[in-house]
Amino acid sequence: MAEGSTLAAVAARAGVSIASASRALNGGIASTSTIERVQRAAGDLGYRPNHMARGLQSGRTGQVAMLVPDAANPVYARMMSALQSEVDAHGIRLLMQQVPAEPVAAVEELSAGLVDGAIVVVLRVTDRIVEAVRVAAVPVVVLGLVEAAGIDSVRADSRAGMELLVAHLVERGARRIALLDGPIDTTPGRTRLDGFVAACERHGLGADLVEVADDFTHAAARPAARALLGRGVPDAIVGANDAMALATLRECATLGLRVPHDLLLAGLDDTEPAELSVPSLTSVDLGAHDRARIAARTLLRRIEGAEPRGSQAVAPRLVVRESTTKEHP
Repeated sequence: MAEGSTLAAVAARAGVSIASASRALNGGIASTSTIERVQRAAGDLGYRPNHMARGLQSGRTGQVAMLVPDAANPVYARMMSALQSEVDAHGIRLLMQQVPAEPVAAVEELSAGLVDGAIVVVLRVTDRIVEAVRVAAVPVVVLGLVEAAGIDSVRADSRAGMELLVAHLVERGARRIALLDGPIDTTPGRTRLDGFVAACERHGLGADLVEVADDFTHAAARPAARALLGRGVPDAIVGANDAMALATLRECATLGLRVPHDLLLAGLDDTEPAELSVPSLTSVDLGAHDRARIAARTLLRRIEGAEPRGSQAVAPRLVVRESTTKEHP
């Protein structure tokens, strides 16, 4: 630590009180402008907080965890980036752990001596996971559709996202639209299916062209896409996520089908591979970055003693690309 780089010196340079400087550097509640000024002053002076001493004084670890079911999923990578930015601003470290779709054991094992709180992605919502979150030893915010008393959750509006996609495909001339879904005993699988059926009915279309894969991964989607196309080539296929849509694109190429000339194709999540594929993939941005940011801020408030706010939703946004924009015969 540079000579003179005390907390008092940082506070004086930033033009705030010592208490405000401490909160800004140690994850307490402070305005964004205060945090930025204090962090800039600390950097100029070479000041580094003593996290071990802080932990001993406050009883906190200065760490939060993110529990995800698939660390390789680009959606969770985007969320991690957003979370990292939020907690970094409060001097808090972010840990990540890969967990099952119903992470009861992982939530039950959360300890106040390890982390101060956690953000948990829950794909399978059961009474067990709801109760585990409710009685967890530290504050927990769920990323997923959990609407229960005493629980904070932040979710995507997949039904609205599916409506955006189906409406777009209908506008492009599609009448026979198929869905390649993941397991329907998961929240994403069920909400996407329900949204697809409702959207098709709203547009006067049948919703019987549905194929369900064993998982939401590219590998699981390939044979399911093959089976779906084996039933006849529809006007359009919607993948439950971008990985499944891109697996379908690959399967179309294998069968000599051209996207978008022979059929239209779209996905959900708006991940980077959707933008980089050839043709680029029309997708729905389900707000992964915003969901993670809201979850992080909610968790930080909970750590400070705030009461749960309940369920919060992020609106989707359609991103149109080449896979649905060329003329459809």
